[in-house]
Amino acid sequence: MSDISFSIRCAVESDIESAHKMIEALGYPNIEQAEFKKTFTEVLNHKDSRVLIAETATGQTIGLMTVSHRPQLRLAGVVVCIDELVIADNARGLGVGGALLKEAKGFAAEIGAKRLELHTNRGRISYQRAFYVKNGFSETNSAVMRLEKEFIKE
Repeated sequence: MSDISFSIRCAVESDIESAHKMIEALGYPNIEQAEFKKTFTEVLNHKDSRVLIAETATGQTIGLMTVSHRPQLRLAGVVVCIDELVIADNARGLGVGGALLKEAKGFAAEIGAKRLELHTNRGRISYQRAFYVKNGFSETNSAVMRLEKEFIKE
């Protein structure tokens, strides 16, 4: 694909299969279909989340982005988080990612967010190409700390 026409829309439940494939392409291939479907439906219906799909005129999904927002005390306002952003290999470098980021920026402005942020892996091609920096983001001196499920007491 050297030139591409695409549009961005809110995802619907029938996008489950293409969304699952996009998340697998992002590097998460072992998510069981039933669990993914349940979570996808929850995210679609969550009042503080959005799932956006970039697709060609023929209906091929070439990008997916999920965005969530919440109030944050240290900002005394709302933070918008890009939770997932993935572009199909054959659509990279064609403006799809930038268009999705523009949607996220517009959404953050629309709700009066104080910050738009995302977490990414330094090993990802998008990080190595400085994709986010080229789109106005700056890297912070933060560390992501996690407790995996097996360590959380139920």
